[in-house]
Amino acid sequence: MEFVVVADGFQFAEAPRVDEEGTVYFSDLTGGGYYRRKSGRAIETVLRDRLWIGGAVLDEGGSIICSGKGGLIRVNPDSGAATPILTELDGVPIIAINDIEADGSGGLFGGTVDFAAVFERDEVPDGGRLFYLSREGVVCVLRDGLAVSNGLGFSPDGRMLYHSESTAGIWAYSLGQYGMPGRPDMFARIDDCDGLAVDSEGGVWVACWRSARILRYRPDGALDRTMTLPFPHLVSVCFGGPDLTDLYVTTGGNAEHPGKGGVVRIKTEVPGLRPCKSRLI
Repeated sequence: MEFVVVADGFQFAEAPRVDEEGTVYFSDLTGGGYYRRKSGRAIETVLRDRLWIGGAVLDEGGSIICSGKGGLIRVNPDSGAATPILTELDGVPIIAINDIEADGSGGLFGGTVDFAAVFERDEVPDGGRLFYLSREGVVCVLRDGLAVSNGLGFSPDGRMLYHSESTAGIWAYSLGQYGMPGRPDMFARIDDCDGLAVDSEGGVWVACWRSARILRYRPDGALDRTMTLPFPHLVSVCFGGPDLTDLYVTTGGNAEHPGKGGVVRIKTEVPGLRPCKSRLI
């Protein structure tokens, strides 16, 4: 698989986003910080030091909503100023939030993860929670007991929410009249699924962190394509470019191969979907 290196030398890159101008954003989950690379420019630091940023969405007001240690924050991409948005659920402090995805109503879906157990104590994490944050700031917990909540994405018609739960697979939720999901169905069983993105044909692209594969599933759940890249881990994916046929893949290193985290770009035949932006008040 041919690819172009966009960024390298990081520990474990995550949370990729690409704006309409072609600026590529990404985090270093374990090394800390959120970064961007404008077209033809060197990599810039948007936010220093913040750990465990597993997800980000662009907000219509020009800010970036980042997950990470302690919950959600709003970041000014030019000044680096950060403001907390969501720090607890049901009165309990949030350890960390991983992937997040905005919907057409201006709110966002996200999942909590006990990264303190994973990275600080080398223990099995407590179960995470899938939640929805409305644009007005109302939080609804949708599911408890998730092993590791990861990538989120919507079908082209907006009626289906796909959710990656590492160790289990990809869940498919039918969205009801008010955009809230019902009981999920197992869409694809993958034990090392991580980030995901959906293309314009409804194909679901999944990064598999342990096997370093990218899988594309058709809307009926059939495996359509398998790709491998020469990195220890593949972590997340998103679409970008003028025609949305650029697939950006974040990569991760490990103890045997440090500094292999970064972002690469590959060409796809099917255009992706442009993610929604949040409109959080």
